Amino acid sequence: MNSLVTKIHDLQIAPLKQIRDERGAVYHYLKSTDSSFKGFGEAYYSKINPQVIKGWKLHHRLHQNFCVPFGDVKIVIFDDRVDSPSRGQFDEIVLNDTDNYYLLSMPPGLWYSFKCISENFALLANIINEGHDPLESITLPLENSIISYDWK
Repeated sequence: MNSLVTKIHDLQIAPLKQIRDERGAVYHYLKSTDSSFKGFGEAYYSKINPQVIKGWKLHHRLHQNFCVPFGDVKIVIFDDRVDSPSRGQFDEIVLNDTDNYYLLSMPPGLWYSFKCISENFALLANIINEGHDPLESITLPLENSIISYDWK
């Protein structure tokens, strides 16, 4: 796999290595030497049931590092940053544990939402550079006046 090109300024997508054999597999995720690594604050999984959409969310300070070790997830990113050359752009990225096993590294200031598009639940893993702070982020409902994306 090669790195994918994104429409969003400073959004990074890089292939991740998997080592598979008859016993199972090892899924690489994030190394401290990766350019997208900004420090460790917390790691967690978000379980998403089939056809469920979570979002919209924006972090003011957090750098996020997503991968999907189980299932299929469609992630939509919207750039509303005033000083960004990609302001107003959307990007749609599908991550999964088979043919799209990538690291998606997202800087602060981007809106994102995601949906499980597999038949069973999916897990979205996230490593962030700070511990969770509920005052550090903002959310919007799926239908709002800022982000004009149709999930249908």
